[in-house]
Amino acid sequence: MRACGLFLIFAIGLALPSCSRDSRRDDPTARQVGRDAYRATQELKRDAKKAGKELQNAGRDIREGWNEAKHEDKPRPKK
Repeated sequence: MRACGLFLIFAIGLALPSCSRDSRRDDPTARQVGRDAYRATQELKRDAKKAGKELQNAGRDIREGWNEAKHEDKPRPKK
């Protein structure tokens, strides 16, 4: 029982230092991937705002056309 507990403590002691972040901080590839992902999200955000403005303008044009058609429509004669 003691040997099993001692082995478990030893295994945990070896596993914890291997999980440190220091080794990943110096990886230039990971940094580049992070930069590329950030740039992609910023570009996506700009494109989404642009698409939103285009949809808003299209909705405004549709509403104006609808109102014009409503005003141009002649009332039907009553029977």
